Amino acid sequence: MCGIFGYLGHQQALPILVEGLRRLEYRGYDSTGVAIDDGKITSVGKIESSGKEEFDAKGNLVTPGWVDIHTHYDGQVSWDPYLTPSSWHGVTTAVMGNCGVGFAPVRPGDENFLIQLMEGVEDIPGSALHEGIDWDWETFPEFLDAIDKKEFVMDVGFMMGHGPLRSYVMGYERCQNQVDASDEEISKMSELVTEAIKAGALGFSTSRTVLHRDIYGKYVPGTEASSEEMRALAFGVDKAGEGTLEITSDWLDEEMEMSWMKEYVKKSDCGLTFLQTKGDAVKTILFSEEHFLKGKNIRPQFPGRNVGLMFGWETSVNPFMQFPAYKEIADLPMDQKFKILKDPLFKEKLLSQEPDFESEIRARLADNPSNKTREEIAQDVALPTTITSNYKTQFILGTPPNYEPKEEDSIAAIASRKDISELEVMYDEMLQNQGTNLIYAAFTPYEKYKLDFVEQAYRLKSSVAGGSDGGAHCGLICDASMPTTNISHWGRDREAGRKFPLEMLIKKQTKDTAETFGLFDRGEIKSGMLADINIIDFDKLNVSHPTMIHDLPLGGRRLVQDATGYIATIKNGQVVSENGKANGALPGKLIRGKQICEVKTGISEVSLFDKTIRLLAVKVLSFVWRLTGKSMKTTIVSET
Repeated sequence: MCGIFGYLGHQQALPILVEGLRRLEYRGYDSTGVAIDDGKITSVGKIESSGKEEFDAKGNLVTPGWVDIHTHYDGQVSWDPYLTPSSWHGVTTAVMGNCGVGFAPVRPGDENFLIQLMEGVEDIPGSALHEGIDWDWETFPEFLDAIDKKEFVMDVGFMMGHGPLRSYVMGYERCQNQVDASDEEISKMSELVTEAIKAGALGFSTSRTVLHRDIYGKYVPGTEASSEEMRALAFGVDKAGEGTLEITSDWLDEEMEMSWMKEYVKKSDCGLTFLQTKGDAVKTILFSEEHFLKGKNIRPQFPGRNVGLMFGWETSVNPFMQFPAYKEIADLPMDQKFKILKDPLFKEKLLSQEPDFESEIRARLADNPSNKTREEIAQDVALPTTITSNYKTQFILGTPPNYEPKEEDSIAAIASRKDISELEVMYDEMLQNQGTNLIYAAFTPYEKYKLDFVEQAYRLKSSVAGGSDGGAHCGLICDASMPTTNISHWGRDREAGRKFPLEMLIKKQTKDTAETFGLFDRGEIKSGMLADINIIDFDKLNVSHPTMIHDLPLGGRRLVQDATGYIATIKNGQVVSENGKANGALPGKLIRGKQICEVKTGISEVSLFDKTIRLLAVKVLSFVWRLTGKSMKTTIVSET
């Protein structure tokens, strides 16, 4: 296998020649390559001419750039053209506006409400959003126009979110739940969805999970919206003639939820993608697979690793944050805090204490905009201690991080072997590496300490890699690196079970994710398609241990993960990074609506085998499942 990477173009785009595509079948050529000119792939196969510049890609992976369809850079696009850390992990296209939150449309004076929603749902510091966003728009088309003036290292696309839309039409004081939208309001919202998609929105998103709340603990607007409202919004997408409906849902009221969704899937040729947080996963998965095999663009998203939380001395939650002794030092700079934490006497004092809830309960009762009962507030206050106390599914994260750890690696098992308390184990481990080590809490389906649920999900034809939440959960999660983990863990490192062919894994986060949102001009290395490419040293591909940095506006903090193994990332024919370092090139732009090219204008045809034999098997499984009356209450995200 040999490879040369060269530039042939003559305009802004750097033309590229790549020889030695990994796993490309040998067809009698002396060498195999890809030629790129003016931002597009012009030839795949034997390349006779040489490039102005050439990279030798021998022995490395050459893949399409990752298409990450579940990010939350809605605010970060205002101040960071590099959209880190996703750009460090080979992402060349990012879709945002997920989970029903976003910043358009917005009436003047309502900006703070949308910030509170984003801060509560996605754990992005509100101060950073206040400082970093310009708010030079009101309508969604005006928002797209504002973004269109900017340059980025990758392409960006947006959905309209249910929360801002409901607030815009109903007023933020009425848009929260418990208040049904009027027929007139529903009609107006549907019209604005259509308008947004015609202006270039990639779709519409909604949150139907009780996990998503604002900073005051209220469900985000739309969580309990009526089936009439949801049906009208879904068909607002359909009326535009393109776009994708995105849902993050508990499927709590399964009959109601599925009724309007089934109607949409049956009548519309537009897309549907969802992340399921609770409910009968088998029922929804089989429904999706059946209709995908019938030619519908319905795509359930699955994260390739546990959606877990990380606990440390700098994170939003740690096991000791409600202990009296820790409260005394909680707000100190990390260097000062570390000196105190190293003191054996302080450690002894802290470990001898119990959490103090009462003072916080009283404070919240005094400032109670949600009018919660004392019992409800007490539950909220106790939540940090609750989620840090499940020691059987908490682990030392390690370097590189292990996202499928074994039972013997749990905090509970380590404490048992050392004959000390679990809290002492966590204290000691979090103190390592100058107090930067993290504890990892696994919250996704993790039966028998294996990611078997993800394994089964990835075997579906309809499933795509999603849920990275790039840009979000700054103080507890850092899953923007998930595209890297998908390839390294499932294609090389997994020990607990089945691995997958690299071709399949790459397809799940390139071609399949691109098609989910009608981006038919990317996601494949094919003549006529965009030249979005990663060159990867597969043996060195890894994610780093997360670190806390303070680079958001006003010094806001966030957890980030770097990567190794990315030799180069190319966007629109331009090299934007080499060996993990950005070179300053910003060829990315706003995506407006469906994207086609001369060789691809729609979703890929389902194979004859899949639309016959595989479809029959799915129908049989669905029938048996209904007949038995069973359900699999699998949670993608934990109750807590």
